[in-house]
Amino acid sequence: MAKIKHKQIVKELKHPDQFVDFWTHAWQRIVAIMAPRQKPAIAALVALAVVVIGAAIIDTWESSRHLDAARQLSRVQEIANADLLTDGADAKDDATRKGDVPRFKTSAERESAVLKEVDQFVSSGAPPSLKAEALVIKGAALLSAARYDDALAAYQAALDARLDARLAFLAREGQGYAYEAKGEIDKALGAFGKLESDAAALGGFYQDRALYHKARLTEIKGDRTGAVTIYKQILAKVPDTGLKDEISDRLASIEAK
Repeated sequence: MAKIKHKQIVKELKHPDQFVDFWTHAWQRIVAIMAPRQKPAIAALVALAVVVIGAAIIDTWESSRHLDAARQLSRVQEIANADLLTDGADAKDDATRKGDVPRFKTSAERESAVLKEVDQFVSSGAPPSLKAEALVIKGAALLSAARYDDALAAYQAALDARLDARLAFLAREGQGYAYEAKGEIDKALGAFGKLESDAAALGGFYQDRALYHKARLTEIKGDRTGAVTIYKQILAKVPDTGLKDEISDRLASIEAK
């Protein structure tokens, strides 16, 4: 089976998660060290980082050691979220204006910096829970860099490290995207299937997103009827889903064929 083009994965990753705003506000209320949200090459990195750091801060607020580690991890997040430099901008001057957060001319340079920072963090004496969350950020950077096998390994390492159940869906979704990009659609469906199971265990949180992945991959496999059934199931189960426009577009496209 032909591999899914990288730009298709990027397009899928541009839909923001439904809970991002909540964690953004929570983070800002607790620790005022987070710069305004930026748009990186792949918007999923923003969503991932905000959720990871927000949850880390709330869960470890009473521990100064954990708080210091969370602040270190937030710097990685800020690097991952930073816009690329515009033509003619000076990286050092820009970093000074942005609170010593380095900026880069290309996404490849930024991803390399994120990976370096994460590896240093993981090898430090940071709490295991935060190391697991750092591995999720690493997986996202590797996914953005089209290093799919490495991304799969990072996500699995995060899950093996007993990643908080509220954040495990990030690793599951990342695995699904990586398998899809490799053209391994059945494995991608398996990863997104686990995402659906996790969503059910969490009371339906993120279930519409899990089903959306299942529907579009079913469509990719050529089962349009099955895909339509799942798309309509999402609208019936979660009528206020943030994916309504995407689902409507997909249904219209299928019916036009």
